[in-house]
Amino acid sequence: MRQATTGAFASRDIPRIYWALGGLILIGMLSAPQFRTLSNLANIVEQSATLAVLALGQAFVIAGGMIDLSVGQLVGLITVVACMMFEAYPGMDAAVILGCLALAALVGLVNGELLNRLKMSPLILTFGMLSVLQGVIFMLTDRSVGQVAPSIAFLSNGRLLGVPVSVILVVAVAAAAYYALQRSIFGWHLLAMGNSAESARKAGLNLFSLTRVAFLVSGLCAGIAGLLVAGRLGTGFPNAGNGLELDAIVAVVLGGAPLKGGRVSVAGIIGAVLFLGVLNNLLNLLQVPAFTQIVVKGLIVIIAILADRPGKAAQAA
Repeated sequence: MRQATTGAFASRDIPRIYWALGGLILIGMLSAPQFRTLSNLANIVEQSATLAVLALGQAFVIAGGMIDLSVGQLVGLITVVACMMFEAYPGMDAAVILGCLALAALVGLVNGELLNRLKMSPLILTFGMLSVLQGVIFMLTDRSVGQVAPSIAFLSNGRLLGVPVSVILVVAVAAAAYYALQRSIFGWHLLAMGNSAESARKAGLNLFSLTRVAFLVSGLCAGIAGLLVAGRLGTGFPNAGNGLELDAIVAVVLGGAPLKGGRVSVAGIIGAVLFLGVLNNLLNLLQVPAFTQIVVKGLIVIIAILADRPGKAAQAA
């Protein structure tokens, strides 16, 4: 299983996204003088940290042939709850952070458990959870609330030896995701489930356990992303997570993972996140309307899925 799994990874997909990233950077340098500044490029990397963590969590779910649409609103919920708690309990940063991460992981675990028990489509179930979380957010507040703790502000905006702390965090999460997905028995089993759930079940794999862990990791990463968003905004904005679930899915697909699961590349996801960060920055610099940007992202996903088809056909042959 190990050879079959790792052989299907990055060699084909990673160069593609990094070539696309290089081409987009070249276009940006030629079309927008502001794009070329070091401060702008550094800003792109820092702003991409939230999406990188969220996409890496989504990768666990998609690798197993599932999807999690609830993560965007979960980011929003954690952003609001964290800022409310930081304001209500000053000096208890560690307890609030651990509580928020536990809440996010619990939501992910509930998603996985409901999926196992109800036998529903992950798309439908997590869309329902998206609505539930959105309702909870607006039950708590309909405006920005609270304030962020200095420790979280440092996590999002601080630097260690000149390196953004958020980038260090992304590297740590990416390293853990790489090992879990591409170098561990758990990862190989999860990918086997994504390739064929029925075959994986016949092989004796515990699909219920794999599903729970995949959604738990997705929820936990959404919690980390929520704390990063809170640190960047400085307050609990209820719409902070709107649309992030789509961006996370786009990043995983662009990184080389088919939506049906069975293949994933952590390095490809990081390249895709940077690609989307550069794309968003360039579109903003060129003053492209927000709704047009959404259309562009949707078209990119369609192109990425279509581009993946010839490779799968070749493998089948």
